[in-house]
Amino acid sequence: MKRSFYKMLSCLLLLFISATHVFAEKSASIDQANKLFLSGDFAAAASAYQQTIDIHGPSSSLLYNLGNSHYRLGQYGPAILAYERAKLLPPRDPDLIANLNLARKAATVFDKSALDPRLEAAIHWLSRNEWSWWVVGAALWMGGISVACGITQISRNFIRFSLVFASLTMIAGSTALFLRRDEDKRGIVLSKDAAVHLSPFEKAEIIGTPGAGRMVRMGDKNGEYFYVSVPGTELHGWMAEKDVDMIEKK
Repeated sequence: MKRSFYKMLSCLLLLFISATHVFAEKSASIDQANKLFLSGDFAAAASAYQQTIDIHGPSSSLLYNLGNSHYRLGQYGPAILAYERAKLLPPRDPDLIANLNLARKAATVFDKSALDPRLEAAIHWLSRNEWSWWVVGAALWMGGISVACGITQISRNFIRFSLVFASLTMIAGSTALFLRRDEDKRGIVLSKDAAVHLSPFEKAEIIGTPGAGRMVRMGDKNGEYFYVSVPGTELHGWMAEKDVDMIEKK
């Protein structure tokens, strides 16, 4: 028994030391990237932020700072991509939204939604994960109320209010998730010279250039080319993998 206890204690200690080391390493990487940004070396800062993301995983602050670095370099496509990826985590950050709008304005890219602006704002108030948790939580609440009714005495008014609230929450969440069902296929054009080709070959006829920072819908991949379509236009064709990237990494 004592041997098992000491073995478990040793494992926990090793995990703690390892976690502390990883946290310290990540903090040092972020500090270095921040110093590079403050010194005006935005190219090195962007590289340092990206490296930290690649090693330790993304966070809203890292993606936000990466976007700021690209923005200062005039690289509006990569900046918008970083901001859009940050939006997947805290969609309500006012600084993030402001900088994203500045980058879109600088890139002269204005993606219009087919939805009413008020509805668009409402369904994007929460992330898709948050909407999913709302739906699951409402379903569990309804189930809990149903069970509680059978074993305890609960006010009928409270039951009615709870069921109506949970139902409305499920409807709102399900509607938001339905309207945002294709978001995992969104991509961002990275460079202003990125061209849409008639077929997936470098020498194929060029049929359009969407512009850096433009949002596209990404489809099948053929070699080093993605099939893309530009929402709100009739432009669709093949774009080189180096010129476009998915917002949501799979």
